[in-house]
This record gives sequence, C-alpha cells and structure tokens, in this order.
Amino acid sequence: MVFGMMATSVASSGVEKNIIGSLGSCKMESGKRIRALREERSVKPSDIERITRSIADKRENPDFYVSHSTLADIESGSVPSIHKLYSLSLALEVSLNELLSVFGIDVVPPPTAMIESRSEGSPLRFLSQPSFRFQLNFDTQMDPGETALLNVQARNLASLLPARRGPFDPTRFRYALIGSKDDSMADVLPPRSLVEIDTSQKTIETFAWRTLRERPMYLVWHPQGHSCCWCQMEGKELSLIPHPVSQQRVRRFKMPNEATVIGRVTSAWLFLEPLSAYDV
Repeated sequence: MVFGMMATSVASSGVEKNIIGSLGSCKMESGKRIRALREERSVKPSDIERITRSIADKRENPDFYVSHSTLADIESGSVPSIHKLYSLSLALEVSLNELLSVFGIDVVPPPTAMIESRSEGSPLRFLSQPSFRFQLNFDTQMDPGETALLNVQARNLASLLPARRGPFDPTRFRYALIGSKDDSMADVLPPRSLVEIDTSQKTIETFAWRTLRERPMYLVWHPQGHSCCWCQMEGKELSLIPHPVSQQRVRRFKMPNEATVIGRVTSAWLFLEPLSAYDV
C-alpha cells in the first residue's frame, strides 16, 4: 500500500472563492440539519442546555455541556467537539453515527465475519461477510469486560435478521455479548463478539467433532456470571472448558443447583481487530 500526499494548486482567486464558498455552504447545511432534527423532536434550546448540563455533571467534564449560545453557533454552521456532539445525540435521541454523518463523516464498522449453525448437532460454519449494519443499545450498567446476556427486544433486531438463515423466533433465541476481557475461547470466539443462543438446545451434546470449531459451545449462567465455552457433563457435574490457548482454568459446577445452561451458540458475529497501516 502506497501512502502519499496530494497538493492542489488554485489558479485564480475566483476559483478559490468558489471553493471557500462551497465549504461555507456545507457548514451551513450541517447547521440546518441539526436544527431540523431538534425541531422535528420539539426539543427547545433550554432542553438542550438542561440535558447536556446533566451529562456534563455526571461525567464531571464541562466539555459535554452545550449552552444556548453554543447551540446557536452549531446551528449556524460551526463544527462542535466530539464531546458536545455526543451530548447532542443523547438530547436529540439519535445515534452518534447519524450526527457524524451530518458533518460528512461516515463511520465504518470494524471488519466482521459471521458463522452460523442452524440445525441441531451441526457445527458452526463461516459465511461471507454480511453487507449490512446493525446497532444494539446496551444497558449502561452492564460491565463491558464481562460476558453478559442481553435484554434485547425483538423489534430492535430487525436490521440483524437479514444476516440470519431460517425463521426467527424471539421466544427461542437470545443474544449475548462476549466481554472485552473474556478471552476464554481465544480466536474461536474473540472478545466483544455477539452470539445468538438457541434456548431450545440445552442438552450438552457429544459427538465425533473433528476440529475445535465443530465442537458445540454453550452459554452458561453460574454464580460468577455468564460463560460462553465448550461444556462436558459427567453425571451431575458440568465442566466449563476454555480454549487451551487462553490458559483459563476448567471450572466445574454441580447441576442443577450451581449452574444453568441457557442454550447453545448457533450464530456468532465475530469482532476482528482491524489491521493498522503498518500491518498491510
């Protein structure tokens, strides 16, 4: 990959004025769109002040505060800081990505791959990268470092469904987020991956799997939280088996008092770290 710089020479003052004028109109357009979003939602400038002041107080950072005069500047075409843009997104109840797009910034999600297993007893398999985006609103009280079962309403999964195969049953499938500090499944299920759980498949299966990816994974609740890993049943003892690369220990629980199998992982959207420019 070649990195370079491009220089443009402005031949005349007339052309320069046209360029400056077009840039100014773009800024003015962004201000009009911000104001339109606010007026569509019947949000007053005083509401913006009140909400963003609360955000700034809670975060103990005045950069999140958007005063009446600052809002007027933004709606006149000035570009706000990322802190103020974040506060505006909350006050206007729109996503931060939507506000960024107002200023010509298209946020591209990190590379993802999808693996899926629809039929019971069949292994997970990789599918091509899906050409869609989806957004889930998580509980702000959730610890992102820990694996957790998500409380996601079926209506919020509409953008996720095109990537699935087969009918969707909101009473059967649940979703969980692998914690950013949970490396128990190493690269088979990296931290920050989103997994779909089939709650109808709670029985720990054993069959002649040939690779690590073919071995079924399950989401299990236990007193320490949730774990997504391989499982093994010996009598009434459930063993949670991590990937050998993770160097995590095997944990054992007495069933059914000490742990609950939520279900089997049937689909997963993996979080892959993007390559840096120096890795290309």
